[in-house]
Amino acid sequence: MPRWLNALPLAALLVYAVLPTKNYYWDGVDFALNIEQAGGFHSLAFWPSLIRPNHLIYNLLGYLVWSAVQGVGLHLRALYVLQAISMVAAVACLWLMQPILFKQTASAYIAATLTGICACSAIFWKYSTDADAYIPSVLFLIAAFYALTASPRPRPIAVGLLHCGAMLIHQLAAFFFPAAALAIFLQGGWKSLSRYCLMAVGITLPAYYAGFRLQRREAQQSFINWLTSHSPDSSFTFNLPRDLAITISSYARLFFGGTAHLLQFFGPFMLITLVLLAIVLARLIVLIVRYRSDFRLFTSGAPKDRQLFRIALVWFASYFVFLLFWLPQNTFYKLFCLPAILVIAAHYSSQYSGPRRHRLVLLVAAMALANLALYIYPYSRPDYNQSLRFAMRMGPLWSDRTVVYYRINTVDNWFIRYFNPETSWKALDPAENASAFVDSAQRDTASGRDVWVDITAGEFLAGNGIAVTDFRDAQEDNFQKHPIRFMRWAPH
Repeated sequence: MPRWLNALPLAALLVYAVLPTKNYYWDGVDFALNIEQAGGFHSLAFWPSLIRPNHLIYNLLGYLVWSAVQGVGLHLRALYVLQAISMVAAVACLWLMQPILFKQTASAYIAATLTGICACSAIFWKYSTDADAYIPSVLFLIAAFYALTASPRPRPIAVGLLHCGAMLIHQLAAFFFPAAALAIFLQGGWKSLSRYCLMAVGITLPAYYAGFRLQRREAQQSFINWLTSHSPDSSFTFNLPRDLAITISSYARLFFGGTAHLLQFFGPFMLITLVLLAIVLARLIVLIVRYRSDFRLFTSGAPKDRQLFRIALVWFASYFVFLLFWLPQNTFYKLFCLPAILVIAAHYSSQYSGPRRHRLVLLVAAMALANLALYIYPYSRPDYNQSLRFAMRMGPLWSDRTVVYYRINTVDNWFIRYFNPETSWKALDPAENASAFVDSAQRDTASGRDVWVDITAGEFLAGNGIAVTDFRDAQEDNFQKHPIRFMRWAPH
């Protein structure tokens, strides 16, 4: 494989570092909050703060890296450390994908362009700059796939350990099992398959059980219920026509993203990007139309690496079937089968026997420019994120003397709290009445602190006899579908 291919992941890292997302997925802010509030290993809050069944060790890994960064004198917030981890993991993904694609195609050109499609695909690009578990987990899956296909000899121990790492970072990596099991069986038979299962399952399940025991959980919750826990709005849907339509749309959005709030960010940068996009698209369309007869030059030969192709098909099929019925609208879940899609695409791209007209390069350029202008650049602006925008607005009004009361710890509160770390936050006990709040708030004000309430606390207190006139200096962001409101408590 040509050495110049190594420059592509480094170029991607530069782009990711220049335009990190500010439209953080809410999980990442929650992770960062828990990492910074976990305390030391001997703290009672340490394991409960860091362990989550859906991504068992991700917070712990983030805590270790963040602590190491703090230890060398770099006082970075955990959120930015998690973003950096995603960027490095994304570059490693691209670096590993290149030899896989080159082996399937024996073409540096196809390997490079498909790696470029991976790097510039909307969801991979966005989550490569976000603070979340998806890209690190996918990295372990790609490494396991590489171990499966780099040698004809079975590597059940290495594949099992890598797959275990992916599953410990995110549970969805479990659906790589059919592809890995098939490959191991074809390479080494039942003996190798049993070794792989022993490593993958024999380490993963005990690790999850240890996490179950370490986390202080509901007294009546069983291990299985804890292991399969999910948010209340997550469920299977068995409406095949609807699910299929959403799934097809979701796979399209995996590669091409966009946002409806573009005009507020329109400026010279976006104008230049859109002009370049128009030029690239025009050239691509001209080449496709002028040389449309080239599409007859695709052959239907066997894959250059039949086993690699079969494993990729099983990999993709496993995720396609599950995600068809489980939250099909969640495009970011498709990241777990994106490498398989690229390997399948590599096979069909290698069947072309006509002259090279650089249409794939133009497709990569068009994808990069479209996602940059319509998706990545708006998401890199702090004012795009409503919660972040509001948090920044509250910064000058709040100080280390500010106490914020809330009834429900909403996602907005996670953002607002994280980006105002000097504030203190207190939950209202639903079993207590409003007088308990008054007593606590009076003690806070007597000690020279400013008392604020969020919208959930305000509604609870107003419904329990607290006069509306006791709340002043309301700060709100009346986004049509998602209002945010905080008020200062100042009784007469």
